Amino acid sequence: MLQGFIFSGLILIIVGLLVKNHPNLLAGYNTMSEEKKKEIDIEKVSTIARNVLVLTGAAVIDTSIIMYFFEISKKIQVNIISVIIVLGVVVLIIWANRIPKLK
Repeated sequence: MLQGFIFSGLILIIVGLLVKNHPNLLAGYNTMSEEKKKEIDIEKVSTIARNVLVLTGAAVIDTSIIMYFFEISKKIQVNIISVIIVLGVVVLIIWANRIPKLK
């Protein structure tokens, strides 16, 4: 179980680092027209995505290691890790939508 959580955390961290240099990895951005892409401050959006994904991945890894050493039941571990990931995604969506559009 611990290996799966660490692997998931590493995937989040790697994707977070990739998003900064390759913003087309963001959902919906690669399918936008060029006019719509010009309205979005992709530098800020990709920075927020990178920060949130890396922090979420680190939180998953840290929490899973702590729970492993405290011998928390697997069911609770899965629930806690799921909550961390969902909260990370919600924070990412809220912060990314607060960025004003370029004119």
